[in-house]
Amino acid sequence: MIKQSHRILGSVTKYTAGLGMLFLLGAMLITTSDVILRKMDGAGIYGTIDLIQLMILSAAYLSIPQTFMSGSHVAVSIITDRLPLRPAALFQLIGALLSCCFMFAIMVFSFTQAQMQNEYGDISMTLGLPMIYYWIPLVIGSALSVLVALHLCIASFYTLVTQRDVLSLHKP
Repeated sequence: MIKQSHRILGSVTKYTAGLGMLFLLGAMLITTSDVILRKMDGAGIYGTIDLIQLMILSAAYLSIPQTFMSGSHVAVSIITDRLPLRPAALFQLIGALLSCCFMFAIMVFSFTQAQMQNEYGDISMTLGLPMIYYWIPLVIGSALSVLVALHLCIASFYTLVTQRDVLSLHKP
């Protein structure tokens, strides 16, 4: 069950990270085009800042779940990599629990803010884009991050209890 959910979450996070990278590519193309157009005729792309902010925010939050899944986040593992299986699983469980709590707080705050700004009809400064567009990737990315962190909590707890490393989370 844990391995199957790991495969499913791995696929979902891989695709959302891919979507995030497309947003990053879009931000890069808009920035480059804006710079070139400013050099050529002195006028850039109208609303560049609004578009770049939306794309960078989307790229970041849609990529966070994949970072959790692949264990690619910044970590100080000089000690934990040398620990036996059970203590390593305990530290992974603690880290996953903290990550889950933090991303849950971000998700709840983001959802609340998104609802409020949607009700007020807030728009971006230059292009007049509805601010909900900025909150959707943030809420989706943080919700998926909570799900992934919860999955990692379960896998770490399973390893802690059974002494079987079901996901190869431990690097001896």
